[in-house]
Amino acid sequence: MSPLRIYKASAGSGKTYALTLEYLRLLFRFPAMHRHILAVTFTNKAAGEMKHRILNRLHALAGQTDEGSVDELHELMRISGLDEKGVREKAAHLLDVILNDYSGFSVETIDKFFQSVIRSFTREIGIQPGYNLELDHHRVLSLAVDQLFQDISDHPELQGWLIRFAE
Repeated sequence: MSPLRIYKASAGSGKTYALTLEYLRLLFRFPAMHRHILAVTFTNKAAGEMKHRILNRLHALAGQTDEGSVDELHELMRISGLDEKGVREKAAHLLDVILNDYSGFSVETIDKFFQSVIRSFTREIGIQPGYNLELDHHRVLSLAVDQLFQDISDHPELQGWLIRFAE
């Protein structure tokens, strides 16, 4: 099994369904490994929807609701080698494990994932641990120009260049 699986598809093509099923396949193949499975998507809405679907699918598979896909049930029976009752019992167990360790249930946006990676290595990459990531380009540009004008008196060469540029 490849440690990385990438799905590329257009809007409305069933990506969330496919990712949910893949997440369930991994859970059934490697029980109690939800802390080691990372599902990444682009928007907070999609990440929330995917988390919701995973939990709903486990709930449905556990026999708590009538809502469910027979194909999904058969696929999980195939990969786990369990019968229907076994899949339902395992789904109930997995749901319980995830709900009791919800902070380890990682379905997040790509920017949140990279933020956590950067925060983990702040010392190694030479940035302050309390840094803030600013996504407002206009604000960043305004702050950079303000900083430039504050520092200009210490740099006569830069001061001369800016005066020539302005003229």
